[in-house]
Amino acid sequence: MFARFLTHRERDINSTSLGKQRTFCLKRGDTHIRFTGKLLSFYHAADDCLEPAAQNQTHLETIALFRTQSQYLIYYVLLYQNNEHLTGRHVHLHATSDLDGAERFIGAMTYVNKRAFATAVVQDARAMDAGEI
Repeated sequence: MFARFLTHRERDINSTSLGKQRTFCLKRGDTHIRFTGKLLSFYHAADDCLEPAAQNQTHLETIALFRTQSQYLIYYVLLYQNNEHLTGRHVHLHATSDLDGAERFIGAMTYVNKRAFATAVVQDARAMDAGEI
């Protein structure tokens, strides 16, 4: 079961990729997204113990912020549970022209585990983008 879980995880989103310019290949549905950029920040909910309230509700599994040559990309994976319209894992991608736009987008998220990632992922991205890390 553990090996099955790892195959779902985005291998390019990890601490060894932080701050490095490289080509990323991330799964999105039946296809892959390929782009060149720098991983600024990420969060995997599996690394934390989800609050009991979050375990049976839609929550964010993974979020990552990237900077490409012309924009900032927010890659995020949602796990829909107990939802009458959607079920399972869904991958999304959102692009903004600056980190302020990324912060507004993430701030508007309403997932039950938002408290665990929203502020930290943006702060870390700002620090990495400014070269402070």
